[in-house]
Amino acid sequence: MNTTQIQSGSLLAGQHNSIGEQKGLVLFSRHGQKVLYKTFRTGETMPTHHSADEVLVTALAGQLELELGGTTTLLEAGDYLIIPAGAPHALRCLQAAKLLIFR
Repeated sequence: MNTTQIQSGSLLAGQHNSIGEQKGLVLFSRHGQKVLYKTFRTGETMPTHHSADEVLVTALAGQLELELGGTTTLLEAGDYLIIPAGAPHALRCLQAAKLLIFR
């Protein structure tokens, strides 16, 4: 008998229960790798920080600026950015945003 439970939810406007606003929900964690879901309100910032691992940031909705290595990159819904391991980076939300972060 298979006792595996299926976990589902909606990050945007899908048919499953909406996850809603989250400051850092871990959707998946295996072998040291994580998939995080974060929401930001317009005007929110994330101060300069770094990760020991490479990070893939995917914008699902909204608009934000990500500063990396002295360069500011605009991310809008559908855009992604790969942050090298150890690279200092910061974020500023220009329009309410939803992100998926893979690290």
